[in-house]
Amino acid sequence: MKKTHGRALAALLMSGLILLAAIPPLPASAAAKLDVDLTQQEAAEPEDLPGDGVEVEIVRPEAAQPEAARKRVLIYHSHTCEAYEPDYEGQYTPTERWRTRDARYSVVRLGAALAEILRRDYGVEVVHDDTNFELPSMNDAYARSLEALENYFARGETFDLYIDLHRDAYSGGQSARNTVDADGRPAARLMFLIGTGEGRWNGRRFAQKPDWEKNLALAEAMTETINARCPGLCRAPSIKTGRYNQHISTGAVLAEVGNNRNTLEEALAALPALAEAIAAALDGM
Repeated sequence: MKKTHGRALAALLMSGLILLAAIPPLPASAAAKLDVDLTQQEAAEPEDLPGDGVEVEIVRPEAAQPEAARKRVLIYHSHTCEAYEPDYEGQYTPTERWRTRDARYSVVRLGAALAEILRRDYGVEVVHDDTNFELPSMNDAYARSLEALENYFARGETFDLYIDLHRDAYSGGQSARNTVDADGRPAARLMFLIGTGEGRWNGRRFAQKPDWEKNLALAEAMTETINARCPGLCRAPSIKTGRYNQHISTGAVLAEVGNNRNTLEEALAALPALAEAIAAALDGM
């Protein structure tokens, strides 16, 4: 029995040697290449890696990149009832000349249109606050809009840009051009207003003042972007001593879209250039 087992074992070993001899040796110049995907197994310690003649390439999974936070913009209207030159008599019901509570014809319409362009064309997250801050008296409109801003902060909501959207009042001293060609349409001219906070409100100085030079730099950058697209569409920023709630952020500006001698259509035609400037400012933040 033992002799039979011995002969069988010898035959098995001999067949293995013959099989191994039939396999050609791996040339020294042709190293095997292994891809080790660390998403499927634990990373090997150095002493566990294959030995000589084997090249190991460790394929590390790309680090998951957090989704870029969407930029946020708040559009609101401290002077909510500001309106434009009617196209025809009776187009809207005025509260007084060039003012109306009808949001279809006031600056609220512009805010809604600007918000739509920013969302659709630039992927910006926009909150359009159409609250009427003029009621019951326009004299306290900025106090009420400031309260609304503070309520956003209290709820934990912050924004990259705060745009208080207005229309200007026509002045004979302004440039003779009241419109500029923008994409083939007559467009109302734009302007940013920046407050230094050095003035007074109700006879008292402002306790908190804006970092107005940073707000001005933002306004100048947006002015440059607008005029690069449509030369002359945006006038130079206006600097005044009021505060205009711009102490809340260095991303706070007051934007004037046209004046009371412009039509609503002319004001709407200026919005694509304004939206492009806002998006460019957000990209630069």
